[in-house]
Amino acid sequence: MRKITLTDLQSGMVTAEPIFSRGGRQVLIQAGSRLNEQIILQIQKWDLPYIMIVDENEADLLAPPPENDPVLAVLPETMAKKVINFANNLEETLYDTADFFETVRTTGNFDMKLCSEIGSKIARNLVQPSEAINSLLFRISAKDHDYLERHSVSVAALAGMLATWMELAPAEIEAIVLGGFLHDIGKVRMPRSLITDNDPTPQRQELLRQHVFLAHKLLKDVADFPAAVFAAVTQHHEYLDGSGYPAAVSGDNIHRHARVVTVANRLCHFAEGVSGLNPFKMIETVKGEMFTMLDPAVCDTFVRRISDYLMNNPVKLDDGRKARVVYLPMINPTSPVLKTEDGQFVDLTKNKDITIIGLTF
Repeated sequence: MRKITLTDLQSGMVTAEPIFSRGGRQVLIQAGSRLNEQIILQIQKWDLPYIMIVDENEADLLAPPPENDPVLAVLPETMAKKVINFANNLEETLYDTADFFETVRTTGNFDMKLCSEIGSKIARNLVQPSEAINSLLFRISAKDHDYLERHSVSVAALAGMLATWMELAPAEIEAIVLGGFLHDIGKVRMPRSLITDNDPTPQRQELLRQHVFLAHKLLKDVADFPAAVFAAVTQHHEYLDGSGYPAAVSGDNIHRHARVVTVANRLCHFAEGVSGLNPFKMIETVKGEMFTMLDPAVCDTFVRRISDYLMNNPVKLDDGRKARVVYLPMINPTSPVLKTEDGQFVDLTKNKDITIIGLTF
């Protein structure tokens, strides 16, 4: 048995140990699995330092997994298939999006049929909470793709996830997904350098605000364009307290679809930050913006449901230690109980001198 880095994996190798999901609760590849090219490509996207491989003459010595082991409650091959399918569907959607955006960018033509097909694919294939959170929020996948493509698809999938958690009707979910997909469509009519530049100057911010007007100009004459989707696109920077733009719309005058897309957009910006994602800080910020900027129903749904995906996550602390989340209090999930690498328990509801600064993998 030996350690093999991901770049040295070869078809025919056999795993010596299970390959676990980031949180360690789900088996993605079972011990004793023989690798092929497709599986290797998927493993290489999981950012693992190495995996354990057995020599060919040792493969038959591997013991079968215990039948009642709770870690293996989900069939490994089923979970691996889900993760691989999600990644493949994400890649396909990103390439479709790149083609669609480039056509709009170079010709100004908007193909409603093609746009709807991409939106339907996202709703059908990428609105899967576990995979979407892990790949699009906790760990950003497909970083080699253009930022605007990746951001648009991520917002669409996460908006659909929020709408699903809110138990909205299927037609509404599809419309919200399409609104999320197109929320930044105006930016395809802007210079790429303006979009990718991280300069936070007021001048740049003012120029970026024009993407809403450009989207309005692009979509207003598209035949049969859904009014609810149009509202989601043109109002996704409006806030409940009237502090948003472009029209400073407030309260119930903001379409519900736009409110969902706005929260999804905020979540993606948290995940895309240069300092990396700190989901506990993200929850605190979302809770702080409820009732003022963001819709409380959407935010409350997110805060309650995201807690399910924080248990057992590895985190890094401001004192340099690494730990794992072992308990999340319902009242205040941003102050969990942690177990450090040396076996100590830290209750952040009582110990205010220690802070989680992010996830670690």
